[in-house]
Amino acid sequence: MSTKTIVLFGQTGVGKSSLVNLMAGEERAATSPGTYRCTQDCEQYSIAFDGCDYKVVDTVGLEDPQLGIEKYLDAIMNARNVITRLENEGGIDLLLFCMRAGRFTSTIRNNYRLFYEWLCEKKFPIVLVITGLEREENMEDWWTRYSGTFYKHKVFVDDHVCITAASHLDGKHQKLYEESRRLVRDLVRKHTHGRPSGGCEGNDGYNRGDGYKKSDGHIGGGGWFGRLMQKLRVPLGGHIMQKKEIVATLTGKYNMPSDAALQLASQIRQDLVSRKSPI
Repeated sequence: MSTKTIVLFGQTGVGKSSLVNLMAGEERAATSPGTYRCTQDCEQYSIAFDGCDYKVVDTVGLEDPQLGIEKYLDAIMNARNVITRLENEGGIDLLLFCMRAGRFTSTIRNNYRLFYEWLCEKKFPIVLVITGLEREENMEDWWTRYSGTFYKHKVFVDDHVCITAASHLDGKHQKLYEESRRLVRDLVRKHTHGRPSGGCEGNDGYNRGDGYKKSDGHIGGGGWFGRLMQKLRVPLGGHIMQKKEIVATLTGKYNMPSDAALQLASQIRQDLVSRKSPI
């Protein structure tokens, strides 16, 4: 079997590195307590289980600009570069959207929209991984209580799994950790080696309604810049949107903070000028 590529994304501190270790069955990724930014850039791991090989890419979190607009934009540009590189290397087989159990926040929604809807163009299977459920009697109960919130905020996924990725636990909690490893591995195998072809209805029981189109794992042609221009309805060689219109699209459709949208719009302008397109 060929190596499958999995990309982890989500807010900083939700347990993406711990999830890598959970899947691998050993300590492969550095972890740290709380919300300290452990993964400074994307990290790539080669792991294997159940006779299958996987390339797991752990990406930096796309946060609201709490640490400064420049770092926020760097994270977005880094994510863009990771997606482009993986496209050139053969594509992406599965996205794992990680979040920690708790209150649904705008940062969760914005991470989903920026990474999945914008950078990945909804073209890859996506699974939600909810971590931090070691105190639940039945981890799946969390999804039963809160699944409606995701539908309400139009965060659509193909499947989900409720787990604990905290490895230093005893007794009952250790059993939950082992159960979590089995659940995650089963879900990964299901969506990378046993995924049915066609259709847009997620395994969570509702139609995603998000314009999902099954692909061969590649982002469509035209390059990231060309696709961005198409999203912003900026035909290359034709009428070019004004900077303020681009900012309005980024802030309105993708909930990007205005300062970040202004800087990103400036980068778009520079790209257009470098291509000798009128602005």
